[in-house]
Amino acid sequence: MYTDVRTQQLGWLSLLVSLTLVICPGCRKDEDRLSVQTLEGKVDKIVVESGGTGEITVLYFSERHGQEVRGIGKVTKDTEIIINGAIAKLSDIREGERVRGEVQVETQGNKKVQTVLRIYIDRPEPVAPPG
Repeated sequence: MYTDVRTQQLGWLSLLVSLTLVICPGCRKDEDRLSVQTLEGKVDKIVVESGGTGEITVLYFSERHGQEVRGIGKVTKDTEIIINGAIAKLSDIREGERVRGEVQVETQGNKKVQTVLRIYIDRPEPVAPPG
């Protein structure tokens, strides 16, 4: 069941991202851009602020740059965090973990604001002791 739910979520996410990229370009000014990017990488740093908000720094491979880069995203009260299929908090994330997620990138002139929409983490299940 867990795999079916995750597959369905990823299907809806793919549809949403596709529609956003197709519909939104005609709805915005040239100098103001809004896009949603999917990323996969390793958590480098977590900063938890009051109310469960904060920042997450992720190391990921950038196709455009041809190398690993560091991305910093704002985590808001609306950011959805899922660990092993269960709702979680920013403070539950560990540095060094592999993550997948979606980031909304808003470009206003020369400034970029990256807001994390969703974070997915699949942790290995604990191994039961022999006996």
